[in-house]
Amino acid sequence: MAEYNTKYEYIKIEQTDEFKELKRRKYRFIFPVPLLFIAYYLFFIVMSAYAQDFMAEPLIGNLTKGYLFGVSYYLVIWALAFVYVIKARSYDKLVDEIVEKYTDGEGTV
Repeated sequence: MAEYNTKYEYIKIEQTDEFKELKRRKYRFIFPVPLLFIAYYLFFIVMSAYAQDFMAEPLIGNLTKGYLFGVSYYLVIWALAFVYVIKARSYDKLVDEIVEKYTDGEGTV
């Protein structure tokens, strides 16, 4: 478990405009992603129920469009994880810049 670093006054840093903007940007990215994935999942259920002929069409041998759609979930999850890691690194870099900007070498704001 990480210890709280008493050298920085994080509460004061959290109240800065830069940190508030960073939080807004982060939440604008984080919250839509699960909603889009849930919509993607529900679309599969709807397609399975109401477009059975389409989902049952074979593509190659016994591989149908429904199977391909189901397997695509793994690709989507890995893609979302990859994108999140890249975005998280950029957010971490911005946090470090904000902390460095609002502290002197001794940690006072």
